[in-house]
Amino acid sequence: MLLGMPPTDGVVTLTLFVPGDASVLLEADQDPEHRRRFEFPGDFVPSLRHSLEVIARWERERILGTRFPFAVRDVATRALLGGCELRPLAGSFANLSFWTHPAHRGRGVASRAVALACGVAFQELGIQRVEVLTDADNAPSRQVADRTGCGSQRIQGGRPS
Repeated sequence: MLLGMPPTDGVVTLTLFVPGDASVLLEADQDPEHRRRFEFPGDFVPSLRHSLEVIARWERERILGTRFPFAVRDVATRALLGGCELRPLAGSFANLSFWTHPAHRGRGVASRAVALACGVAFQELGIQRVEVLTDADNAPSRQVADRTGCGSQRIQGGRPS
């Protein structure tokens, strides 16, 4: 993904985000569950401009190697289904986070994306341990972490710090 072909399992593929994804990111930012799981300021107002700025920031961070965000797409339609990202930490560790657009939840999208992202981490980034950080009450994300087996899972009582 970083140098070669985008990873795929034949159902979903990981690509870079592009400006055309901004409207789907805007929809996700309006989803109460998405907002509950990710850190949004209390006065945050979703907008297309904000989504475009996020996509540009993610690209800068990818180039710097501080964050590797991936768009999760349907292989057949190229539709944006969600996203995931690897954040390298000290040593050969990385945090992995993920989200699925509300219209695509419950279909295994996140599990597929996490498995592909772990492959990128281990094979392309030299990461030796991936940690999925989940809220204690986020059963679906905990199940994804358990199902994929690509890394460890750390459960927190509240929002990630």
